[in-house]
Amino acid sequence: MDAEKWTGIILAGGLSSRMGTNKALLKLNGSAVLTHMNNAIRPAVSRIVVAAGPSEAIYTALGDEDFECVKDAYPGKGPLAGLHAALTVSHTEWNLVSACDMPLLQTSFFNGMKRLAAQYPTCSVIVPRVEGRIHPLAGVYHRRVLPLLEQCLIHDRLRVIGWLEEIGCQFVETNELEQVGIGHAELQLSNMNTPEEFEKIRIRLQHSELSSEG
Repeated sequence: MDAEKWTGIILAGGLSSRMGTNKALLKLNGSAVLTHMNNAIRPAVSRIVVAAGPSEAIYTALGDEDFECVKDAYPGKGPLAGLHAALTVSHTEWNLVSACDMPLLQTSFFNGMKRLAAQYPTCSVIVPRVEGRIHPLAGVYHRRVLPLLEQCLIHDRLRVIGWLEEIGCQFVETNELEQVGIGHAELQLSNMNTPEEFEKIRIRLQHSELSSEG
């Protein structure tokens, strides 16, 4: 599956209430977290859409022409609303999705998820399940989920994992991730919701074995 058949979606419209500031704009090694995410996913896709929520103007001001911003059609309804907004404007059937708060994700992760999509062509959603923890905002989403996704938003069924179970999501374990070239999955999928978690991410980005991955 070549890049032309894929859109990258970065979910960056959250309130960042526990962080106390916009997570996507925090600086890591001199660049915004959103820029790190954009750079990681860019080689795997032909276009990147950022679900920006109320932050569209702020992200556009970063001056990064590699992504486009979209507003939620169902504002205030969490990550499912951002996913819906981005899938609605996607030009491809297949999409690589990531939340903006996982800056340790590497291009190898997204390429590996594309390989998994080839192995599970009838699945509409494929996401990692590492050490028993599901990571619903780092995976593969097909546009055919849009009708059911919109029904969840209309009826305020906003639990992401509940919706994934409803639509028969394919959960992939660590061994499957390793088979398609995704190493250090638990580390790559680290996310940051608090200043303390951000500091851990910052240190890991500087010193971890991920620095040598492509």
